[in-house]
Amino acid sequence: MPHERLPALSAALTADLDQGVWAPGPLECTLAARLLVACAGDGQFTPVRLREILWEGNVALSHTGGGRLARLLAALHEATARPGPGADVELAAAARLLERVAQEPESARGR
Repeated sequence: MPHERLPALSAALTADLDQGVWAPGPLECTLAARLLVACAGDGQFTPVRLREILWEGNVALSHTGGGRLARLLAALHEATARPGPGADVELAAAARLLERVAQEPESARGR
């Protein structure tokens, strides 16, 4: 399955966010929020929406925070382009993580 890494990436980022090991920066918070707004109407991540967010983050996103959010978004793109068994659970975990990233305090966005 091409998107087997999505659950592992979601779990690792969630754990690091919980433990304070990873703190999303302004670009990551903003892009997560924009993706969630783009999906607000139907609640669905789509390859087109994910490509737009990755494009908007451009090269900077691949370096920000070690590129961890960029890798998650890329895995999410793969999972939505070729959904397989259990995709709903995987997408829900990624959505919860993105909601947390998007809601990081304004002070985090000014770092």
